[in-house]
Amino acid sequence: MKTQIEFTVPAHLLSDGKSNAKTKKNHRPTKILYLAPAEQNALGVNLCPFASKGCTKSCLFTAGMGVYANVKQSRMNRTHYYLQDRFNFLNQMAHEITNTAKRLQKLDKPLAVRLNGTSDVKLVEQLVASYGNDIPSNVIFYDYTKIPKKAGEYTLKSGHRYVVTFSLSEDNWENFEWLVGNKLAVGAAVFAVKKDQPLPEFYKGMPVVDGDSRDDLMLDVPKGTILGLRAKGKALKDQSGFVIQNF
Repeated sequence: MKTQIEFTVPAHLLSDGKSNAKTKKNHRPTKILYLAPAEQNALGVNLCPFASKGCTKSCLFTAGMGVYANVKQSRMNRTHYYLQDRFNFLNQMAHEITNTAKRLQKLDKPLAVRLNGTSDVKLVEQLVASYGNDIPSNVIFYDYTKIPKKAGEYTLKSGHRYVVTFSLSEDNWENFEWLVGNKLAVGAAVFAVKKDQPLPEFYKGMPVVDGDSRDDLMLDVPKGTILGLRAKGKALKDQSGFVIQNF
């Protein structure tokens, strides 16, 4: 018999981009989903299967609003909902996205949707497989991933654009160099740079732009570009190699 963990159905699964310091800078109205990352759930399911040790230790789950116990509990609750009642979870998410997108469609505006705010699973694929034809065409999906086969830019079967940036860690340089160096995907790398200090212009010959400037930047830069991110939260003390110290 499978273990069942109590959860409550939240009023909203998706957070408004205006509630996050980075997504509020986006050029597009944004919705984002935050789950508990890696195996930080009571069911022991890994929601970040390709996360390195350094990434797991430095996870943004510990940065920003994630430092607060009530925020962590809300993310945990959503995770248990997703893992134990996938059908209703996806149905609710589809309704939230569709309702917001329809309002924006009347204003001739797009809606950017990031479903892996603190996870790395096939949420977009699962959503589109069941509800893709019902989701308005002005929705653009985007994510970060450490799954090599997932990185790149796609037109989903539903017709929606999906941009997935490949994140560098201490153990996936070969994949990063192949995907980003060959301009197959946008990349992301965390640098040991303090807040408000400049990032390097290039890393290993690849151009670096300020990925902290806004969360939807990956939608507007060419493949082969690195989104440079400044270390935050526990990443400030990273010595695993996940955070780039010398550049």
